[in-house]
Amino acid sequence: MPQLDPAVFLPQIFWLFVLFGLVYLFIAYSAAPKITQVLERRQDRIASDLQEAEDLQAKAEEARTAYEKSLEDARTKAASTVALKREAIKADVEAEYNKLSEKLSADAAAAELKITAAKDKALDEISTVAADIAKDIIVSVSGLDLDDKVISDSVGDKFDALKGNANG
Repeated sequence: MPQLDPAVFLPQIFWLFVLFGLVYLFIAYSAAPKITQVLERRQDRIASDLQEAEDLQAKAEEARTAYEKSLEDARTKAASTVALKREAIKADVEAEYNKLSEKLSADAAAAELKITAAKDKALDEISTVAADIAKDIIVSVSGLDLDDKVISDSVGDKFDALKGNANG
């Protein structure tokens, strides 16, 4: 085998160094800069993508904060509006209740006056009827003919006592 012949070792080693040197120079000045450029561009792109992602995340956080603030403001405004409406409705209901209560009190007072007047009128009529009946009884039992005025006054005094007890 010619490779193993010690006489040709020196030229083989020489050509080995020459070929390795050329391959090294080719890689060092041609392929390595291109690979370095690709790696640098890739690193720059990754860095810019990360920066863009951080910017977008910051914007999203700002948007979320603004949304939460507007949501809280809307809730506060809705609660205050509801409270104001509730107070307004309560005031309206209370005013209507007071007006109705006053009207019912006035109607009750008027009805009480009418009832009292009707009761007094009924008692007066009963007093008159009682006086007539008392006169008829006295005439039929005793045969005495008393004055209508005396009988009316006597029966009227008794009914006035009854009226005082009934009204008191």
